[in-house]
Amino acid sequence: MPSNGLPRSLARTRHLARARFALARRTGWPVHALAFHAGLAAVVALLVRDALPPYPYALFALAMGALLLALPLLSDLGAILRHDEGGEWIAALPALPRERTLARVLHLLLLLAAFVLAWFVPWAWLAPAGSGAGARLALPLLGFALILALATLLIWAQQLLLARAESVFVLLETALFLLVVVVLLRLLGGLPELAELQPGREGWAWQPIACFARPLVQGFWSAALPLVSVVLCGALLLAVPAGEARHGQRRGALERWLEPLRWAAVRTWVRNDERGAFELVFRALPREREVALRTYPILGIPLAFLWVGASGAQASGEPWRADLLALLCFTVSVYLPVLLVHVPLSESAQAVWILRTAPRSESALVGGTIKAVFVRWVLPLYLTLLALGLALAQAELLLRIWLPAVLLALLVLRLLYPRCVRALPLSTPPEELRSDLDWAGLVAPLAVGLTLLAALANRFLTWPVGLGVAAGLVLVEVLLERNLRGPPDPALGR
Repeated sequence: MPSNGLPRSLARTRHLARARFALARRTGWPVHALAFHAGLAAVVALLVRDALPPYPYALFALAMGALLLALPLLSDLGAILRHDEGGEWIAALPALPRERTLARVLHLLLLLAAFVLAWFVPWAWLAPAGSGAGARLALPLLGFALILALATLLIWAQQLLLARAESVFVLLETALFLLVVVVLLRLLGGLPELAELQPGREGWAWQPIACFARPLVQGFWSAALPLVSVVLCGALLLAVPAGEARHGQRRGALERWLEPLRWAAVRTWVRNDERGAFELVFRALPREREVALRTYPILGIPLAFLWVGASGAQASGEPWRADLLALLCFTVSVYLPVLLVHVPLSESAQAVWILRTAPRSESALVGGTIKAVFVRWVLPLYLTLLALGLALAQAELLLRIWLPAVLLALLVLRLLYPRCVRALPLSTPPEELRSDLDWAGLVAPLAVGLTLLAALANRFLTWPVGLGVAAGLVLVEVLLERNLRGPPDPALGR
């Protein structure tokens, strides 16, 4: 048999794919993310199954699936094609480039299928009474065709833009997060209108997704487009150019704008033994491309709520704006677990010896990192909310709640750090980073608790009480920092 025969090529591809799956088992499958998507799908399906007939129900499931699964496609799943998990080892194997590409695509398709099943199987299981067995079985298959088409579009946009305009791609990611939240809120608020939709009479916005929903009610003869899209998208994925997109390490305008905050923190807050970790994390972590691609777009979520709230305020009156701004001020900390999980990420993880051999204590490293994250990410976000609140004429509200909200975010940051950061800062390559968050046991209770605090603060916190609460939070911060600092170490000059 010739060396380039099909069976031998498939065998090499199978071995490459098995190596990737073995690496995935070692670094951890996204079990928590899959469980979160499945639980969310079941909850939403139970909420809408009695309000929607079978066809609008399927259309709603496909639309929400496309919106929600677009987010991991641009972060963790997209990283599969941004980074070769096997690195130089796989590149040194006697295999053709097309075989390596096919193995990477198989890896991506397996993870994509897992997310599709986690989302669409609960929808199929909980479908309304008028749905037949064939429609229930077909919904995950049509969902896979839709998500595959979306994945192909996003991956090609990723590959083309990252090599030429990385900042543009980050902005597009942020805009997509904003669009996802806005559209989801509109969908949930427009169930009566959605229930009236009929095949072939949808509005223009539904046409792309409706093509994948019509086979459920018009027979499988109308499934030609989904089938063609699967074949075409598979071919396009195999044609994705290999290699890493180059990116520079130039200093951006945002770093220059944040320089006064860094200077003030170093002069008044950061201790001498924390200075090294603070400067390293403050300057190096934002320049990591994967950190920017996976964390910055999430800022589109509070912007989306502000957009929806501002438009709702025009119809509902000023209390809308105050309630929304209070909610945003207190729930920004929900973003912290996602950010903290990526603190160890670095494409130059071999340089971690700088931290391992530095004459510093563990408490100084943790303290400097926490302060760098707060000054570089959390405080600028709160200053943005302050500016937006002033623009919305909510100075009285901000006088009451802004400072307690900022100090509470710092306290939450200190408490979350040991639960979310599992390695030294800038010490883990992207392909080895475990970003599985405990959504049910950590993020969800945090979101609920902070939402309740926002409601209570907006209703009962006067500005004198707010100053008292802020003073109490400052005292707690001082006590936590002293506890973290530990006993003095003369060898470190403390």
